Formats: sequence, structure tokens, C-alpha cells
Amino acid sequence: MVTRLYIPWKRLFKDLWFSVLLIVIYMLFLSILDDEHMLSNLSLPLGIITVPGTAISLLLAFRTNSSYQRWWEARQVWGAIVNDSRSWVRQLMTFLPNNPELKELLTEMSYRQAAWCFALTRHLRKQNTTMDINHLLPKEEIEELKTSKNVPNALLFTQGQLLRKLYKEKYLDTYQLVQLDTTLCKLTDAMGKCERIKNTVFPSMYTLLLEILIYFFIFSVPYGLVETNGVVLLVTSVTLAMAFLIIERIATYLQDPFEDKSSDTPMLTLSRTIEINIKDELKERDLPDPWKPETPYVLM
Repeated sequence: MVTRLYIPWKRLFKDLWFSVLLIVIYMLFLSILDDEHMLSNLSLPLGIITVPGTAISLLLAFRTNSSYQRWWEARQVWGAIVNDSRSWVRQLMTFLPNNPELKELLTEMSYRQAAWCFALTRHLRKQNTTMDINHLLPKEEIEELKTSKNVPNALLFTQGQLLRKLYKEKYLDTYQLVQLDTTLCKLTDAMGKCERIKNTVFPSMYTLLLEILIYFFIFSVPYGLVETNGVVLLVTSVTLAMAFLIIERIATYLQDPFEDKSSDTPMLTLSRTIEINIKDELKERDLPDPWKPETPYVLM
């Protein structure tokens, strides 16, 4: 993932190269005809082209804003996960007695929270949910988790069972149990929000209609520039086409923030940050290095 602001030119080129090639060929052909004065009878008033262009711009702005809202909501949810993970460990360390017998259990429940973050990341990306947690959980528990259809939910369920055990053994009072259970509920709620964003598909008919209108506008623009020379027609038409296509494509990237792409929410980086914070709270000194993002696409 890329955690800093860069434009993914390589990915844009990979997705749009064929459409751009067809548009350039089409515009070049029309510019040659324009220089030969063969488009005079097909000239359209520029105002007729401007009106649908303005309407499409408004629709594209709405699409981009809606996509950004989904992306920003995902980032807010993961911000809450970071905070609640820190709160979980702090509450455990504050509420549980300073008892050597509980130290191992405290460490286990803290590590399980870090494992939950990694598992949720892989769960949202539809990848192997146990691939990043071998150093955080016992091997037996990991083998058992492999049989679960929802590993993050199974991890939270285990945390809840341990809370009940601590309460029955009088290590936690009722108030402390309620506080810890509230934090677990917040984590469950955050997981549900992520799954909602992941599984709610952006309306396909809206996307299809917008793409059709964009291409209709792109192929109509040259007929409003017939009175100019061929070079102006070519450069202006291709520039407008590229602007509309790139904005539409970026909106498509933003609408799915959990697809393991450069524009996604940096969940692995945040999960590693949570792991570092948890181990630091436990006064451990052998802390892992922050997750290094992939080499970003540099804006040239």
C-alpha cells in the first residue's frame, strides 16, 4: 500500500491506455479532416457541447465525492480501531491485579488484539487471514482459527470468553467487566462497518450511465472545434478526454478502500502500528519495525 500522496500513473496508464489510444486515433483522424475542410457541414455550436459537458461535470463531481466519502469513512473506522486497541490493553493493565500469574494471560489477550487487526485486514481483502499472526498467537489456536469462516469474529469471541473467566475468578468486578466488554463491542462495531463498506457495491447502473455520457461527450467535442485548426482540435479534445477519464477512474479507485491497491486504507501499516503500541505498553523492548509501504508512484 502507499501511505503518502502520490498519483498512481502506472496503474492509470494500465487501465486507460486502450481507451486513450482509440480516442487519440479518432481525434487525429478528425483533425486531419478538419485541416482539409471536410468537417464544415458537421460543425456544432460550442454552446451545445458546453451544456452536456457541464452536466457531466456535476455528475462526475457527485461520483467523486461519494467515492471519497466511502474512503474517508473507512479511514475513520480504522482510526477508531487504533484508539480502541490501545484502550483495550490499557484497561487490562489497569483493571487486572499486579499478579505474576496473570501476566501471561494479559500478554496473551493483548497480543490477540494485535492479531485481530492483522486478521481483519486480510479478511477484508479476502486473503489468508492467519498469514500475519504466527508470531502473536499459539500454534494450536491458529490451527483452530483456520476452520473458522470469520477469523476476526472468532478472536473477539475468545476475548469475551476470557473476560468471563476473569470475572468468575473475581479478578474483575462488574464495573470493570462492563468497561472491557464495551471496548469489545466497539471493536465488533468497527468490524461490521468495514464489512458493510466492503460488501456494499457502488450502484453499477450509475457508473455505466456516467461512462456512456463521458464517452459521448468526448466524441462530440471535436465537432464544436471545427472552426479551429487541426492541431488545436487535437490537443484540446485529447486534453479534455484525459481529464474526464482520469477523474472518473480515480473515483473508481476510491470507492473500494479495502482492495489492496495503492489508494486503499493502509490497514497493514496501521495494524503494525497497533502491534508496536501494544508491545510498548507491555514494556517490551524488542519492538518490530514499522511496516514499510511499497515504493509509491512518483508524480513526475
